[in-house]
Amino acid sequence: MKSEKHLQKKQEIINTAFKVWSRSHYFSTSLNDIAETLNITKQAIYRYFKSKKELIYAMEEQIICDYRKNSTKIIEIIETLPLDKSVESYVMNQISFFRKHKEYLTFLISIVRLRDNDTKEFQTILLKQNEYLQKKLSLPLSAVNYVLNIIVFYLLKGERESLEQMTEKVCNIFRNGFATELLTSPVNVDEILTNTRIPLIEETERNRVLQAISDVVLEDGPQASMGKIAKKAGMTKSSLYFYFKNKEEMIINTMRGETEKFVDYYYEKVSSYEEIGEQLFAHFVITASMTIERPKTVHMIHWFITRGMAEKFSKPTDFEKYRVFFENAANYKYLNTHGVTADQLLMLVNFCITYEINNVQRLSLNKEEKYKLVYGLYDLFTHGLKGLKGDY
Repeated sequence: MKSEKHLQKKQEIINTAFKVWSRSHYFSTSLNDIAETLNITKQAIYRYFKSKKELIYAMEEQIICDYRKNSTKIIEIIETLPLDKSVESYVMNQISFFRKHKEYLTFLISIVRLRDNDTKEFQTILLKQNEYLQKKLSLPLSAVNYVLNIIVFYLLKGERESLEQMTEKVCNIFRNGFATELLTSPVNVDEILTNTRIPLIEETERNRVLQAISDVVLEDGPQASMGKIAKKAGMTKSSLYFYFKNKEEMIINTMRGETEKFVDYYYEKVSSYEEIGEQLFAHFVITASMTIERPKTVHMIHWFITRGMAEKFSKPTDFEKYRVFFENAANYKYLNTHGVTADQLLMLVNFCITYEINNVQRLSLNKEEKYKLVYGLYDLFTHGLKGLKGDY
């Protein structure tokens, strides 16, 4: 049996790992970083954890334990409340919990993005909690997931409002959405859903290389080995140098090329529609399509733009084509940003779409069923609960 002193030191390492992780995330977080923060050696950490992976599992277990207690608590509270107070109590509870444990959010988001096809115990707890709320309020499950995403967005944004003010803001968005009276609903949604999907990637050697780069770098970060990438692509290591001079060029050029192709496709499709509502729905479909058809590319582009090689990877000028739609929609009063920037609103939309499609609850859906999730998400974003059929 471990001594009390041993257990206390182990807990200190876990707590420090959360803090270090929140600054640098998995790819660039090392045991050395954690050891330096604790003012101990890396070897000292191995007395408590055999590997970085074992430490990560311990961090996951701590979150699961704390969130399970919190989930039980909110279900017990909601059980005693009338319907009109249940959502407000749920929102307040989630904000309170994750404000107290903000480092859990950073960890969970990065872990979920890395393991989007695994069934995790945390997600199982979340599913039970959200299914309960869904039945209690007679809401679609997507609506419960959506309100949680709004909460997470504002917490990560660093909102400093009081718990009561923050709860009121989230509930207002959830009930009423982001659309103003100027935004008209698209009438040809089925056509847009069909016409704006990203085409399947052609099976060529270069595309196999690109997919291998995406897969391996997502797992290992910038330190991914050329040998592992070559093996994943089914070719020799020397063959990779036919396409790239070195690993750094390979990663940066891959990201730049994939981003530019996506933005060009996006701009062409969105610009083909005249109404803002149609353009907004097209954005939802294209983002969903990228998530469904090329999930690894989405994660890799997101990570490298925001974290990985940010100092060396410059966004192409054409990237403005991707973000300018939301800026125009806000400036011309088609969207109420509720106090966030157009860029942040874009991030919220994409986060909600990616989460809903990659969610473990949706893994059993076929491709066509996943695309149909866009309808409900669009209605929730634009008009909140008022946009859904039924009296909520």
